[in-house]
Amino acid sequence: MYRRSRLAGILGCAATLAMVGCATNSSVTPLTGLTTQQQAQKMVPSGPGWKEEGGVLYHVPHYMATVQMARQQAKVQPAILLSYGGGPVLLKPHMYLIFWGYQTIGDPNSVKPLLERYARVIGGSKLNNIYTQYSEKSGSKTLYIGNALKQRRGIWEDDTNSVPSSPTDAQVAQEALNGVAHFGYDPNGSYVVATPHNHNTSGFGSSFCAYHGATYGSGKLVAYTNLPYMPDAGANCGSNFISPPSDESGADEGVTIVEGHEYGESVTDPNPPSGWYNFSYGEIGDLCAWTNVQNDPFRTYSYSAQPMWSNASQSCVHSYP
Repeated sequence: MYRRSRLAGILGCAATLAMVGCATNSSVTPLTGLTTQQQAQKMVPSGPGWKEEGGVLYHVPHYMATVQMARQQAKVQPAILLSYGGGPVLLKPHMYLIFWGYQTIGDPNSVKPLLERYARVIGGSKLNNIYTQYSEKSGSKTLYIGNALKQRRGIWEDDTNSVPSSPTDAQVAQEALNGVAHFGYDPNGSYVVATPHNHNTSGFGSSFCAYHGATYGSGKLVAYTNLPYMPDAGANCGSNFISPPSDESGADEGVTIVEGHEYGESVTDPNPPSGWYNFSYGEIGDLCAWTNVQNDPFRTYSYSAQPMWSNASQSCVHSYP
């Protein structure tokens, strides 16, 4: 996990607790008869960690470390667990791909078709089955995350809204909301904003590889990801990290490694850190970032992927159970 996000995550917890009433010391009473996910959708978020910029309300994002930064950080110690913060998870995960400005700017590394293929086959995979051990509380019930086959639910090439040369956090959050307007709102949706070649948020490749977080619009909480053009960062965000499988090139290996990381975190912690989180090490992907990357099977395809954290075995794994 990118180090500066740890403080942001801690501060953001107060806002999350105020929004969903998930802590014992919270003064907010949860809305009875609704799942935690539905409660979050019906409450306007506020407090530390939430920012309003240009009319866009979003939470300080949760960043994925670069290869170099991950090597500098403390290694995960044994006997740790992700803890549940009382907030929503994506119980029936769906992915929506927003290719912002790809037709206008270009796609020299063919990232778009790679992401489309990858998203089409991740559902039902052994890697994504790791998430099924995580859950949310709804009153006295425990509801577990599912792993259905068809998780890719939409693709949009948005060349109507001009992509800035270096989109800000607020601009990316707004594009996620544009995606919601295009696809419709899905409470189980992870809206992935893929920015094109040489149009990446400042700090990409040196301070982070991608991030995910939550924004709020039209009375709805939206989980979204900022996925820059991964080949632009080269080796620091996964290019030629291992020998690539036949289904992708070495230059674009970071695309599947990083999006796999972010998708898993969006599913288990869509509004960081109110889902599954560890305040020393971060989220389900952070604990295993850039370690033991391998070419995982996704039906008849294979793509480069990092392991994800399993509370059941307290280790980084590529499958579950």
